[in-house]
Amino acid sequence: MLAVQKIFLEEVPGMCCDEELLMAKGKDLQSQEIEHLLEELGNDLAQRGIPVVRMMIVGGAYMLLNIENRASTQDIDVFPINYIDSSQPDSETRRILSAINAVARNHTLKRDWLNDSVFGILGWMMPPLEELTLWRTYAVLELYMPAPDFILATKIFGFRDKDFNDVQALLQKLAVQTREQAQAIVDRYIDRKTQQEYRTHITLDDLFED
Repeated sequence: MLAVQKIFLEEVPGMCCDEELLMAKGKDLQSQEIEHLLEELGNDLAQRGIPVVRMMIVGGAYMLLNIENRASTQDIDVFPINYIDSSQPDSETRRILSAINAVARNHTLKRDWLNDSVFGILGWMMPPLEELTLWRTYAVLELYMPAPDFILATKIFGFRDKDFNDVQALLQKLAVQTREQAQAIVDRYIDRKTQQEYRTHITLDDLFED
């Protein structure tokens, strides 16, 4: 995460001394506001002459927009689909980051209001494009949603206490009632050896304890 923040501040043109972004505080984003921000981002990308940019929405924004179990989120987590992630950005990614930062400045948002930091942890799990659903298109920006079972697998695999309500909502959405059913979903995306290394079985035991 520190590496991503350094890129936003030092390596994106015009960002080195941007005090507004440094001072901006987290803001709760509701679904309508998220759509407006993403529409503005799509228009900005188009004005910069950037070709089609594809992103997959995950995390709290996914839960808000797709599962509707919460009223807001503080940021939008995405997986880059057709461009290099921000941990080692090429020139195209830097242009995309500049557009993201422009939207942040316009609305006094945190510089990571839309970020791909989770991709560095879970990017290897990303499903193929044909398994995603195109959710919105704003100018050159295409936004995709994965299936709910993918989000459930990621949240169980990287479980934190604050994920509990999201996991419960996903279990209900998918009509998952037993540990065995949840295990089968996790197995679709993560091999058993990796699950063992990250003690996923303990999370499943805790979620389904009597």
